Amino acid sequence: SINGDRKYKADFFARYFGSLISNGVFPNPSTGLQVIANDDMTVTLRAGKGWINGYFYENTDDLIFSIEIADGVLKRIDRIVLQFNNLDRNIRAKIKKGTFASAPVATELQRDTNVYELGIADLAINNGTIVINQSAITDLRLNSDLCGIVQGLIDQVDTTTIFNQYLAWFNETKTDAETDIANIKTEFESDFNTWFTTIQGVLSGDVAGNLLLKIDNLIITSVTEPINPAPNSFWNKVL
Repeated sequence: SINGDRKYKADFFARYFGSLISNGVFPNPSTGLQVIANDDMTVTLRAGKGWINGYFYENTDDLIFSIEIADGVLKRIDRIVLQFNNLDRNIRAKIKKGTFASAPVATELQRDTNVYELGIADLAINNGTIVINQSAITDLRLNSDLCGIVQGLIDQVDTTTIFNQYLAWFNETKTDAETDIANIKTEFESDFNTWFTTIQGVLSGDVAGNLLLKIDNLIITSVTEPINPAPNSFWNKVL
């Protein structure tokens, strides 16, 4: 190098590698940078690697985030992101708290000359929530508009359609399951009420005597086979 004519800054190499490798999370292992629930008001960002605009990010161990308490009436959606800050020259995982609303939406990703974010997961914080369940976490890693999987030498493979199909299937299956459970509960309650109504007379007054009478009515003692016996009755044939 003569008078620094062959010196290159880090941003030059970032632009170079950024033209070869697309933004996103690295696909292996499949749990890389996955967000999982801890059955309390915390979630864990699993170890994994990411890539933003030519810069490498690695979370070497599980990272636990505490979630702010829920509102008693309104809901919100918090978003966990990887944030590349060009001014601070770092990439960090952080939570972007959502705005309380009856029909909340997640905070938009910031993508400008100073900051570029990848969406990792959305957390649905319903009113009165005291525990974050896995069902409240929407994985965004396969959504190529918000995050996507790192690819080399080509543009990002569009996984948005697959992601949306999976999400639609999940929501439909969840709705069907809830409907089936409600129907089963209704049928069970109806059957129970019908059964209870039929035995109310038996369980009143002389309970033991009434039960004995019911049992006696089910035992038929005769020489010939009974005609039109009651359901579940027994024939005691006299020889």
